[in-house]
Amino acid sequence: MKILIAITKSNYGGAQRYVYDVATSLSKTNDVTVLFGGQGLLAQKLAGAGVQTISIPELGRDMSIAKDISVFFRILKILKKEKPDALILNSSKIGGVGSLAGRIAGIRKILFVAHGFAWNEDRSFVAKTFIRSLYSLIFLFSTKIIAVSDAIRAQGSRLPFGKKKIVVVKNGVGPVPLLDRAAARQTLGIPENAFVIGTIAELHPIKGLSYAIEAASLISIPEFQYVILGEGELRADLEKQIQEERLGGKVFLKGFVKDAASYMKAFDIFLLPSLSEALGYVVLEAGQAGASVIATSVGGIPEVIENERTGLLIRPKSPKEIANAVKLLYENKEKADLFAKNLHESVLKDFSLEKMLSETEKALAD
Repeated sequence: MKILIAITKSNYGGAQRYVYDVATSLSKTNDVTVLFGGQGLLAQKLAGAGVQTISIPELGRDMSIAKDISVFFRILKILKKEKPDALILNSSKIGGVGSLAGRIAGIRKILFVAHGFAWNEDRSFVAKTFIRSLYSLIFLFSTKIIAVSDAIRAQGSRLPFGKKKIVVVKNGVGPVPLLDRAAARQTLGIPENAFVIGTIAELHPIKGLSYAIEAASLISIPEFQYVILGEGELRADLEKQIQEERLGGKVFLKGFVKDAASYMKAFDIFLLPSLSEALGYVVLEAGQAGASVIATSVGGIPEVIENERTGLLIRPKSPKEIANAVKLLYENKEKADLFAKNLHESVLKDFSLEKMLSETEKALAD
């Protein structure tokens, strides 16, 4: 098949990782091209893997009527020239312009992959209503919807055309190349005797990092540190919070770290304090690394973390619950190790990369 995979941004978050995994797998037996905005890390990784790419510089997440119209006609021109058998769309912006352009161009298979819904972010009622209407149009123009979790399927099924078109293909991960504890801590500048809570996340409001930092002020464990790997728009705000709460010796923003998941063994506990998640890759990576996990009970996370069996689930926006969960695992190492072992086995069995790719190919073929 000739397949065009499209995504709005070419940074390397969860959706971009999905695109990379699917593109590199499908390109072994198909003619695959990936279209995106900009020239971020995704572009570099695809080039390194020998996958064909098309960059549209003006394609971005922010709304701009003039730019979006230009992007639409650019994509329509590309589709008419390339004539793909299938179009796989990732993220809401490219889902909107891409599905309409695909219909006009006569593309037979248009798959929209729902990695999450923008109405789950902190927005006004009017904004959320408008966003739902846009997703309804994406669902109308697409021939099939892939949801990355049961939670996303449940939300998407409430939209017009959703229940009929939606299928679930849960995210999966392959082997994570891990540094040992000593090497990971040395590289990150973490003392060997520190008890470390770690988070890998974009510095974005949806990740709930301000609540995790507040929780750090409630934790009295000796040699405690909270280490965040990632970069983003909230850096200045989080640095201000750390300063105001006098947490300079406890909380550290390490910035962007390449292949961040390979440093998982630097952490005694992995924390994901997100306010919304479809089905976070990083929790799967933590499980594969054998980490003890605390995560918020949002979106598809409870499909990975079963409370008090494969980790601890807490409510979002609750610094006190974060602190209590950390205390529980710190004081019960045998229990923490059992949770980590159970999660590791669950990820290998139910969330493998091979399973995700096989189910994606089946959805594409149907």
